[in-house]
Amino acid sequence: MSTITRPGGRTERTRTAVLGAAFTITAEVGYGGLSIEAIAERSGIHKTTIYRRWGSVDAILFDAIVSRAESAVLLPSTGDARADLNAMARSVAENLEDPMSRAVAAAALSGTGDGSLKELSDRFWDDRIGKAAEIVKAGQKEGQIDAKLDPSVVVVEIIGPIWFRVMVLQVLVDRSFIEALVDGAIR
Repeated sequence: MSTITRPGGRTERTRTAVLGAAFTITAEVGYGGLSIEAIAERSGIHKTTIYRRWGSVDAILFDAIVSRAESAVLLPSTGDARADLNAMARSVAENLEDPMSRAVAAAALSGTGDGSLKELSDRFWDDRIGKAAEIVKAGQKEGQIDAKLDPSVVVVEIIGPIWFRVMVLQVLVDRSFIEALVDGAIR
């Protein structure tokens, strides 16, 4: 007997609809306007399904952020650590320059006060910084980056100023700024 698979089946369609609705609502009205009911109405997915799958608005927002980061932020491994870090940093900046991504990032930063989004955010950053740190570790192995540098610190020294400029100062970053960050972090 053969098994029939549904590539991108109902589960993926549900996830895509819910995350898309969460992104759109957050971009339009911010975190305060985000609710399971609003997401259900916008997505066309019954709220019982949403509660069963995610359980909370924070979990939906977290899933939306992770989904966007995984698809929009590059973590290349070409063998040229400096070029890979520049590509990663440019993709972080481009993602944050997207109004919808910026709105969701701002919502995540605002949190709910109950700690659940903070806990999810910590997990997100631990994972993303850890994955990006692999670029630094590969560069250290190849002698391109000083082995004494802490890979996680290097990543934070690159992406932290990008987040600050885009999210706090609301200034776009250019290629020369990113290159200066990368060069400064791996010296």
